Amino acid sequence: MIRKITLYLASAMLLLGTASCGPGDSIEQAAAQSVAQFEAAGVQGMKNDALFIAEATSANMLQVQLSELALEKAVSPEVKEMAQEMGAGHQRLMEDLQNVAVQGEFVVPNEMGRAHQKVYDDVSAETGIGFDLAYIKRIREEHDNLLNRYEDMAENAQVMEVKQFASKQLPLLRQHLQKTEALEDRLESI
Repeated sequence: MIRKITLYLASAMLLLGTASCGPGDSIEQAAAQSVAQFEAAGVQGMKNDALFIAEATSANMLQVQLSELALEKAVSPEVKEMAQEMGAGHQRLMEDLQNVAVQGEFVVPNEMGRAHQKVYDDVSAETGIGFDLAYIKRIREEHDNLLNRYEDMAENAQVMEVKQFASKQLPLLRQHLQKTEALEDRLESI
């Protein structure tokens, strides 16, 4: 009970502190809140795990929102099909991630981080075939980044549930990366 009260107080203090600092990146704020909670409970060395959970949440928000956008704006049926698959896959991944976050008492952002929001804004500004090309290029780049980060966490996470989550998602991320690379090659050759 005392541990929970301490965690709540530390969270409230951190929330007040970050709110008064002005607008910050949601990923950094969520990770800092998680670290503060863990440190208040006497757990050290959680920065990388906390940052990963926050980054992964934002990245999955991006993938789901880009997929929804592509279903509306894409010209190519292949891009719409890819968007459908990406959206469904990342929605399931997000549900798994939320379970890990709740179980591990990690704070997650409620909105995308600045870098992910910029990707969304850049892609959404495109129209026609330019949109299709921008969408595929960016989701390929994002999956390349995600794959590297998840591989690192599958090996180096401190929390076993985070390590298992990252490891479990690797086949899906590899599959998505391969499919986006293949579709990007086809679209660029048109």
